[in-house]
Amino acid sequence: MFMAQCFRFGRRRCSPLNWALSFNEDNMDYEEIKRQGIAGFVEDEEQTRPERIVRFVELNELFSPQGDMLFTGGLQSSLAFHELANSYVNGNYMAVVLLCQAFIEHSLSGEFIMRGQNAIAESSFKKILESAKGAEIISEALFEQLEVLRKIRNPYVHAKAGLKNGSLAKKMIDGRFESAEDLAKSDALKSLGILKSFVHENVFMWTPQPEA
Repeated sequence: MFMAQCFRFGRRRCSPLNWALSFNEDNMDYEEIKRQGIAGFVEDEEQTRPERIVRFVELNELFSPQGDMLFTGGLQSSLAFHELANSYVNGNYMAVVLLCQAFIEHSLSGEFIMRGQNAIAESSFKKILESAKGAEIISEALFEQLEVLRKIRNPYVHAKAGLKNGSLAKKMIDGRFESAEDLAKSDALKSLGILKSFVHENVFMWTPQPEA
């Protein structure tokens, strides 16, 4: 079961940062701005608790049951797996997309490092996927899913001017999403589904037996 630490800047994205940027030393002291920021954070945490609980349940229904897992991607994959769970619970959907990709890339890179193929391990995600398919580390069906994830991720990390194909703005318009957050949530859910397929096929998992 995912144990998610619930943390979010605020209902309005990055509201404490907005407070800091609007702080003027001439008209407000730091202790006052800190007090107001903490009060706003606590209020927001209380107001958003029900929706965070809903997402916590959604996440565990998607991935449960879980046992202990052996990660081949080292510290990076362990961090990514933990943080993507926290990110979904707290509604940080773009982070979920990026962390799903990071977990999978480091997991596959770890496989190639163990085989002594460091050049592949240190190459692009696309090259890693193609090499993993060629080495039969992943199936053809999973490769196709991971290609979908790679294309979901691209608009979040690669800039495209205007409404060119591959831009987030064009994707939002084509998908008739009302906001970037709605699009990111849709992408996060797709990414989590792909991650589930990867974990099921490529992550060794076991359930510890209680001691007699």
